[in-house]
Amino acid sequence: MRWVRQVDEDVIQEVVRRIVDAVDPESIILFGSHGRGTPHRQSDLDLLVVMESRLPRYKRAIPIYRALAGLLIPKDILVYTPDEIEAWSEVPEAFVTTVVREGKCLYEKTGEGRSGAGMAREGQA
Repeated sequence: MRWVRQVDEDVIQEVVRRIVDAVDPESIILFGSHGRGTPHRQSDLDLLVVMESRLPRYKRAIPIYRALAGLLIPKDILVYTPDEIEAWSEVPEAFVTTVVREGKCLYEKTGEGRSGAGMAREGQA
């Protein structure tokens, strides 16, 4: 497949908006070269989406990929539940723990109503 869009800040914000609208996640964390601020022309968009789900991990990203249809950008999306993040937090060198610790939080639900505030917030999840 040929990718036709460069991943820039506007594209990232559109990705976040579509994910929030589609699955109402707890948080979205950018990692990889974009998360480190060192993307190159062929960098994909690496995202960790934290959300409640009873599906097996390999099926959880399907509605997210559907929501992102039409955005012709390279992307890799991992979906973990809050309980899985908590369980892995006790293993400091685990991949997902490193992503949570070092990634850039793009979105986090906030407040009692969990209204979706927190878009493009820098820092940890």
